[in-house]
Amino acid sequence: MTVSNHRSDDTMRAQTSLPALGVALVLLTVVTGMGVAMADAAITGADRTPDERRVAAATADRLVAADGPLAARSNVLNQSLVDSFDRAALERSAPPASEYAVSVELADEEIARSGTVYSGTRITRLVVVESREPRTLSPDLATTDAVTLPRRSAQATVTVDPPAGTTVWTVRANDRVVLHNRSGLNGSYEVSLVPYETTKLRFQRAGRLEPGNVTVEYDAPRSTKETLVVTVDA
Repeated sequence: MTVSNHRSDDTMRAQTSLPALGVALVLLTVVTGMGVAMADAAITGADRTPDERRVAAATADRLVAADGPLAARSNVLNQSLVDSFDRAALERSAPPASEYAVSVELADEEIARSGTVYSGTRITRLVVVESREPRTLSPDLATTDAVTLPRRSAQATVTVDPPAGTTVWTVRANDRVVLHNRSGLNGSYEVSLVPYETTKLRFQRAGRLEPGNVTVEYDAPRSTKETLVVTVDA
């Protein structure tokens, strides 16, 4: 009788364990499935990230290069080129932008985009954005023979309108003769300047010049530091 009761208890315990075993198998299947899905997602993300980073870095480097579509020089962007930059210009300058979704932002403002970027990989570059503002000087050449222009001014328009009895025959930019006419200068002239130095224009003349007899028009540079962000979503 004792042996019979022992076998009955074993049978009951085995029957009780069956549902628990089923639950455990279900949980194991769910956990395994989740693990496989997460692994697939990680592998997919790992496959995408190098491509995104490569394209984003190459695009950013191209945009800030000295011969890039936005650059005045290396890491210095021309504001007028930035203003005209669009999707077509982006795809011309960075061909992968026609295959990937690429967004270009400057100072937290999107300036060009190809495709829709949801997340992706971001590459940032610190840049200087240079703009130019037209200015006109009318120096008082009655008390001096020179006027000074700031650095990074590459060109100026000099207008000479001398009064009767006065002749201006030479204009020098620092040590260079940029205008000369022995019989006299009269009219407007384009003068090329060296943008990497402050330029002093000197007027060689005979007679008196009043304010307004000479005007100098030039584009004054203005620079701001900004962040360029390229985002690529594959």
